[in-house]
Amino acid sequence: MSMSRAFASTIACVSVAAVLGACGSSSSNSSDNASAKSTKPITVGFVIGKTGVLESYDVPAATAAKFAIADINKSGGIDGRQVKTIEADMKSKPELAGTAATDVISKGADVLVTPCDFDLGSPAALVAQKAGKIGISTCAASTNFGPQGVGDLAYTMGTGGVTEGAAAAEWAYGKKKFRTAYLLWDNTLDQNKQASAAFKQRWQELGGKLVGEDTFKQDDQSIGAQVTRIKDLSTQPDFVYMSSYQPGFAKAIKQVRAAGISEPIIGGSDLDGDYWKSAVKNLSDVYFTAYASIYGDDPDTKINELVARYTKQAGKKPDVSAFLTGYAVVQALVQAIKETGGSTDGKALTAKMQAFTNEPFVLKTTYTPEFHISLKREVRILEIHNGKTSVEGSWNAQEVPTPKG
Repeated sequence: MSMSRAFASTIACVSVAAVLGACGSSSSNSSDNASAKSTKPITVGFVIGKTGVLESYDVPAATAAKFAIADINKSGGIDGRQVKTIEADMKSKPELAGTAATDVISKGADVLVTPCDFDLGSPAALVAQKAGKIGISTCAASTNFGPQGVGDLAYTMGTGGVTEGAAAAEWAYGKKKFRTAYLLWDNTLDQNKQASAAFKQRWQELGGKLVGEDTFKQDDQSIGAQVTRIKDLSTQPDFVYMSSYQPGFAKAIKQVRAAGISEPIIGGSDLDGDYWKSAVKNLSDVYFTAYASIYGDDPDTKINELVARYTKQAGKKPDVSAFLTGYAVVQALVQAIKETGGSTDGKALTAKMQAFTNEPFVLKTTYTPEFHISLKREVRILEIHNGKTSVEGSWNAQEVPTPKG
């Protein structure tokens, strides 16, 4: 799987235009002129995991999405139409996602915001696809969330797992000057499979040596055999690249460190946030790719502002920087609806969305007819030192391996 920003509540229309496109121009060639003239509210249906493994991603993203909706409504809505929301809890269970999607559609959802994962969220997107509605995931990182797997009406605001894997390899080789790596990855979810494959391919293309590779599963109680194989190497690798998600990711790291393997660990955005750190106290020499920093030190001041806004409303920082995807999802939907002249028809919207190129949402976004996910997006590199996380830098992958379905 791969969530932080805050605008002042008195934001002016010109600010909303920069962030939401609320004051921008829209296409005069509407595919639905009647809809463009309507004053009926536009309904966004949220299908999210309020509990379980998705909670730290879906709940903050939904909160940020509602910030964006409040901003656009305050500025007059979408061509005068207010945006309202309905939601259903799929409890982080894929078998409930389709039912939850059917529920919000039955209650009038025009577009759907779906969970932050391909494996857990695609059943909701499939229901949206069948109903002729856009289903956009907050942060699913698999390229299969789109025409490759779900359908032409499925999108994700997530950064591609392949992008994260490639960026990690390039940063490790180019910035850290590492030359040997061990790959240890969780093969439970599609995102981790794609990130690990991209890391491996890009690492070897650069000239890096892979001294070993192992897999594990999220619910493994022990990865002792895998850890022993790393420990028994005649020469330890410069670093271990790990790809998983919580809580299994933390358990795996704990076992690696408990075995005395002190080499740097590099991972993906599932190492973001503090909510899992109590499992591995005073962790150091760990680096990971993420959307941004939730610690007030992001180089983008807009992100720091959104973190502050979230913190003020929720009483705590967002769990992860992927919460930003919720704000960006609304920006994307608003722009597409405006460009159609007010239509919420799935086919009309996808014709606009798949042409998005480097759109200046809170997270820059590019889609293509083939891939409805951003594969060329700069990532932050964050470092965990003595249990504290801070920005190390940013990286824009020069080459991203062609995703395979």
